[in-house]
Amino acid sequence: MLGGYMGRVLWVDLSTGKLTDQRLDDETCRDYIGGYGIGMRLIYDNQQAGLDPLGPESIVAFGTGPLTGSPAVIGSRFTVMGKSPVSGTWGDANSGGYFGPALKRAGYDMVFFKGQSETPVYLAIDHGHAELRGASELWGMTTYDVDSTLKGLFGRDAQVACIGPAGERGSLISCIIHDRGRAAARSGFGAVMGSKKVKAIVVCGDKPVPVADGERAKALRSKYVKQIRVDHVGSSQLYMVGTPALFGLCALGGDSPVKNWAGASLHDFSQSQIEALHHDRFYKFRTKKYGCFGCPIACSGTFDIEEGPYAVHDSHQPEYETIAAFGSNCMNSDPESIIKANDICNRYGLDTIGTGSMIAFAMEAYEKGLISREDAGGLELSWGNPHAVVKLAEDIALGRGLGEVLSMGPERAAKAIGGDAESFAMHVQGEAIAMHDPRFEPTMSVIYRMFPGKHIQASQFCKPPAFDDEIPAYGADRERQAGRGAALKSLECLCNVVNCAGVCVFGYLSTHVDCVPEFLSAVTGVEMGVPEAIEAGERISNMRQAFNIREGVNLIKAHVPGRVLGNPPQQEGPTAGFAVDAGLILSEYLDAMHWSHEDGRPSKERLLELGMDDIAHNLYAAS
Repeated sequence: MLGGYMGRVLWVDLSTGKLTDQRLDDETCRDYIGGYGIGMRLIYDNQQAGLDPLGPESIVAFGTGPLTGSPAVIGSRFTVMGKSPVSGTWGDANSGGYFGPALKRAGYDMVFFKGQSETPVYLAIDHGHAELRGASELWGMTTYDVDSTLKGLFGRDAQVACIGPAGERGSLISCIIHDRGRAAARSGFGAVMGSKKVKAIVVCGDKPVPVADGERAKALRSKYVKQIRVDHVGSSQLYMVGTPALFGLCALGGDSPVKNWAGASLHDFSQSQIEALHHDRFYKFRTKKYGCFGCPIACSGTFDIEEGPYAVHDSHQPEYETIAAFGSNCMNSDPESIIKANDICNRYGLDTIGTGSMIAFAMEAYEKGLISREDAGGLELSWGNPHAVVKLAEDIALGRGLGEVLSMGPERAAKAIGGDAESFAMHVQGEAIAMHDPRFEPTMSVIYRMFPGKHIQASQFCKPPAFDDEIPAYGADRERQAGRGAALKSLECLCNVVNCAGVCVFGYLSTHVDCVPEFLSAVTGVEMGVPEAIEAGERISNMRQAFNIREGVNLIKAHVPGRVLGNPPQQEGPTAGFAVDAGLILSEYLDAMHWSHEDGRPSKERLLELGMDDIAHNLYAAS
């Protein structure tokens, strides 16, 4: 077995209670790396097309990469993945913390769930021994209580990933929470776990992750930790203040959506409102720093607000997109209310991007008379009302009143509310749009269209140090739209390898482009350079697209709301007058990927060149 892999995958049949080990083979590991690369390959092979993601035959998986739990810089990540019940496409949600490394120390690279349990259960993997246990006493608990309860049973070193009450009730913006605030947030997998009656996974073990060349890996860690701590300005700022520092930069530049994407920064959301959400206004509540496994940055933390309507204790730090979602997109400039709304989402198991987006949608519906104060349970859903933001987040978490409608996501909520609500429901393929604006970085128009169920989307057009000076930096020189679609290919493919290897994108973007390929070489024993990484990443992108094509989804025809594309252009603010040439960028991207302009189908020739002969046969069986 290659280094970096434990070599075991666990299949859990919830309908029968049968647990089965599968050995990973070296060829699959070389070709698809890990995480959602290997995950989508195995799910494609074991799940029929057209299945209901919330039905018994669907598969949902938890997967790590070869660098998860290794000496690699920030090798902390794990992925939750499968067919998204929100978009109907491939979906993956990425998270850090300590669960991924602990899963590997417990003896497994991945866990796949299929079937449905009749009663609530949780999966325990204790030093290589896996079993399903009854979870009736855990059902209804918040994620905090589940974490405490299972650590009380298995020890303080055990790691827990679980759903909250929102996932139990099938909310399509529900998610999986680890370590009281690390969220595998996107694609609605909390609802999938809830439909299967799986409350949690708890893992513990002490098995070391095998490393092919330990001395080389140790030297690389020393080299790249120095780059992060000394040589890279961005990572040093993340170390000091974390992602809340990004909000001011993004809002001033026009990357943070305002007023359900209809407003303009510095015009509708003023300079003083942006300053009210300065990171210092958040960090005065921080009680301690938090770093994920093996991370020299430690960009997160724990907050306490001791008194008042937004009091919280041991609350996880809100990240940039959470601040934008509950802040500028709702016209809310009260930091304490954002901390509280974030805490509600973490405890009840909700995606903060989806929840904040639904509140902004509800505020616009209220403004337009489609929702009354009575419909909102007496709430005054006026723009910027911090009390309404917190109360509605709580209603969504509990499925109470209007919150029950909003908990089903923008597409379904808009249909339920009626009128012209669908015209201002900001989603692509049912997935609420993330908090980075295509009018600031035009390539996001393609990323949102082609990857609606993908996590950490903006990182796909972020360039690591020393990689291709011809590619513009994220948001730079946006008037030069030509060439961006072609450039997206290599950046996306590199990002695939980073995610599937189990590395945090902050580490990737703070180190030389050779960092992840060098660590993969040292840990696995298979030499890899940047060109080989790009090819592996391209294979993974084609696997994702093959999954979507087989599901009958044509993302070329997916609707991207005109608001996010500058159609019509904004009249004020940092991106005033700018319109995204979405057709040009999409066309360039499809050409670079060798995908059809009609339905995005990968070309047979390119699939064969990538060694994906069976996929080529499946997609072109009739030709």
